[in-house]
Amino acid sequence: MGLSRICRAAVVFLAFLLVVSVHAQDARAFYQSGLESMDREQYDQAIAAFQQAVELNPSYFDALTGLGYAYTLTGRFDEAIASYQQALALQPNSTFALRSLGYVHTQKGDYAGALAAFDRAVAIDPADAAAWTSRGLALSAMGRFNESVASYEKAIQITPTSFYPWFSLGMEYYGAGMYAGAVSAFDAALAIDERSSEAWNYRGLSLAALGRYQEAIESYNRGLIVDPDDAALMENREEAEAQLRAYVGEEGGIPWYAIAVPLVVVAVAAGGFLILRARKKGPGAGSYGTPPHGSPAGGSGAGDAGATGGPPGSHHDVFLSYSSQDKPVADAICAHLEARSVRCWIAPRDILPGTNYPRAIVDAIDGSRIMVLVFSSRSNHSHHVVRELSHAVSRGVIIVPFRIEDVQPSRDMEYLIGVPHWLDAMTPPLEQHIGRLGETVATLLSRGKERAG
Repeated sequence: MGLSRICRAAVVFLAFLLVVSVHAQDARAFYQSGLESMDREQYDQAIAAFQQAVELNPSYFDALTGLGYAYTLTGRFDEAIASYQQALALQPNSTFALRSLGYVHTQKGDYAGALAAFDRAVAIDPADAAAWTSRGLALSAMGRFNESVASYEKAIQITPTSFYPWFSLGMEYYGAGMYAGAVSAFDAALAIDERSSEAWNYRGLSLAALGRYQEAIESYNRGLIVDPDDAALMENREEAEAQLRAYVGEEGGIPWYAIAVPLVVVAVAAGGFLILRARKKGPGAGSYGTPPHGSPAGGSGAGDAGATGGPPGSHHDVFLSYSSQDKPVADAICAHLEARSVRCWIAPRDILPGTNYPRAIVDAIDGSRIMVLVFSSRSNHSHHVVRELSHAVSRGVIIVPFRIEDVQPSRDMEYLIGVPHWLDAMTPPLEQHIGRLGETVATLLSRGKERAG
């Protein structure tokens, strides 16, 4: 009799296991069906399938999170929150579920609830960069700027090659009116992924806010390469072009006296200075006491008015051509060459207010003996750089490419520059390569003087 009871209990237990196994298999089948419906963007069918999976297996964590995501995409936020909370009851330390819960709260506009979820996530896993980034977004929406920046910087510290923390940091700086910081952050983001038209757009807006219109236009153009139909990029580019025209006085955006008066003051001051200098130097000096073009003036270097006999850039030996994204390298080259008394022309430093920007570039190239090209993946595809090179070639200016990245020249570049004076600067330290560039430039200039003599 006892044996009979044991047998019956065993049969019932085996039957239970069989039912559970069948339900588990059915739950997995419904879960898979839900995933397939999500891929087809058939969210109502996905919800129904995930619900079936949960009914068959209430402890099915993946089905609960899938259900929460489907609810989120259909705007059923309260149901999504309930699904994620049910999943967290099963796995309280799931940072994935906590991030998802925080996202739903963000979509609802409940930023305090979102922050609470993200705080739990980073407390469980301090190395969760995605949670730190999402936390920064919630703090930003709450107007807590310093904390949001710190959260993005924490994410960057964890994954410095991730696009989204850098982009989010750029947007934070842009929203706060800190445009220089925004440009730096967007530069870092685009160095990771240059396919973001939105990053190019906001980088351009930041540059335009700084008055760097030409660089802003170039940024918008890069964005339009990624997305040629982006209406915001086209509109912002047109605005930057209009601002640039107004800045150089071609349209009525700046009153005539705002340009004329400063220029008269500069002209009078420069004229007085040159006359005094001519009296000091006496006969035999160049016109108004300035040295002939191309001869050393002595003094503190090319960037100094006392060395050149005029404002920076009015007499120079070297024109620096570069993409705006490589400006730090171009500035370092300029500083080194001018420390060696090699006079340089570099935009935008040497373009006076009220001057036509493109015409100033052409005139500067015409007055140069050497063009130093900062060659990188950015300048390789810059239409502005190509135009500068084309004009330099047509004028017989010596071109010295200073390659800071291991990239092959585009067809336009290869046609224009060839490889007669390539200088590679792809390995640190950069200062060593800039020193070699300085020696090369000095040698080329001295050869030119010998031929002229």
